[in-house]
Amino acid sequence: MPTFRPVRQSPPMTKRQRQRHFQCQQFRIDQSDAAMKVTTDACALAAWVPLEHARRILDIGTGTGVLALFAAQRATQAQVDAIEFEPQAARQAAANFAASPFAERLQLIEGDVRRYRTCRYDTILCNPPFFSGSTVNRCDRLASARHDLSLSLTDLLAAIAALLTANGCAWLLLPVDSAQRAEAACAQFGLHLRERRALISQPGDAPHRLILGLSPEPGPLLEASLTLYREHPIHSADAGALFYPFYTRLRCEAPEWTR
Repeated sequence: MPTFRPVRQSPPMTKRQRQRHFQCQQFRIDQSDAAMKVTTDACALAAWVPLEHARRILDIGTGTGVLALFAAQRATQAQVDAIEFEPQAARQAAANFAASPFAERLQLIEGDVRRYRTCRYDTILCNPPFFSGSTVNRCDRLASARHDLSLSLTDLLAAIAALLTANGCAWLLLPVDSAQRAEAACAQFGLHLRERRALISQPGDAPHRLILGLSPEPGPLLEASLTLYREHPIHSADAGALFYPFYTRLRCEAPEWTR
């Protein structure tokens, strides 16, 4: 009689394992080693802020490189630099840049933005660590990506003030409470709040993230909002229009933005 042995079942894939890659139309982001994966909010920052006149862009804390890659696709005349402190994230971002069709215009800088003063930029993008004073994740890399342990909000504002051109603009994606702290602190670094853009998950929700536009040049404050979903996971028409040039699959309430 043959002997039957029980088959060892593989454990189910975790959400993190299913998100090893983020495929876009013109590039692919390998995020298998990333402490923080690509998020819809980060994509909204990269797809929504004005880049039409940008010629030199800096992505602070690039992580997977998503902001820099979106910027390189949108701003076809711009040089895009991206700085990353964490060595493993820097290596992965560099590989993502090299595999993209924009490799000649992308540069990865491994280092601390607090000590980086090589040149000035007309546009700065940043999706900084969100949490301050909350329980720190036990994973060191995830803690660094999510919490302002290595780069405080005041350090970030000081770096932005030193790296922006006189009429440049920095765009920060922040939770509402962190954005309020940034608004209160920016004047001491010679920065002015020029735009406040609210990200709203679904109709009727309060904003969960704010995109702040900061500039050394004073001027009127402009405000806008973007509702991301009609009802999750169906994107709103406005969000669909933003993501359509990038996403390979897109569920949207507007048929013209559906893939």
